[in-house]
Amino acid sequence: MAGRGLRVWASLGGLLFVVLAVVGSLLLFDGPSDSSPAKMTAWYGSATNRNHVQIGWVLTGLALFSLIWFVGALRERVLASEQASGSGTMLSTIVLVGGTVYVALAMTSIAIQAGIKTMSDDTYHHQVYSGVIHAASDAGYVMVATGGVAMAALIFATTAAARRFGILPGWVTWFGWVAGVAGLVSIFFFPMLLWLIWVAVASIVLFLRSREAEPAQAAALT
Repeated sequence: MAGRGLRVWASLGGLLFVVLAVVGSLLLFDGPSDSSPAKMTAWYGSATNRNHVQIGWVLTGLALFSLIWFVGALRERVLASEQASGSGTMLSTIVLVGGTVYVALAMTSIAIQAGIKTMSDDTYHHQVYSGVIHAASDAGYVMVATGGVAMAALIFATTAAARRFGILPGWVTWFGWVAGVAGLVSIFFFPMLLWLIWVAVASIVLFLRSREAEPAQAAALT
């Protein structure tokens, strides 16, 4: 019972990820990255602005922590359906690998962002290296966009499982194909919004369906 309850609430990790990631990213990427060296020095030399970056790093880190739980719950749901049908475990494996790769890349990205953007705080005695900050912003963004490919694999695998086993409603399944393609072209930024919306919607639907199934599963064991 405790394990099933944990899986139910872990399903909401996707929604929490989206909310925290959006708020955290607004703070983490708040500062200029392509302005003049003087403007960047003035901004990143401010302790208040560096605190914004650090708070964004914390919130985005918590977002990725929440995503880990969502990926775990999603993988369990897909795996249970595969085992019940005797169709192997390929889709659940792709869900797990895709989620793991994305989280690893995103965590590395925000660590680079926060570390370099706030390094003038102590180590460099308030000296700001604008060129390094610009490079960190570009590298961090490209890492997250590359992670979108891994997220696309997760979405496609989930969508295929949803069509085969009815894990998610049909309209969410069709949206999944679009969101998966959006993940493949995350480098253009706006497609990221599509797969983020899919994660939030899938999280809510998975949670509601798990809640509905909980009483029936409990009754079957009594």
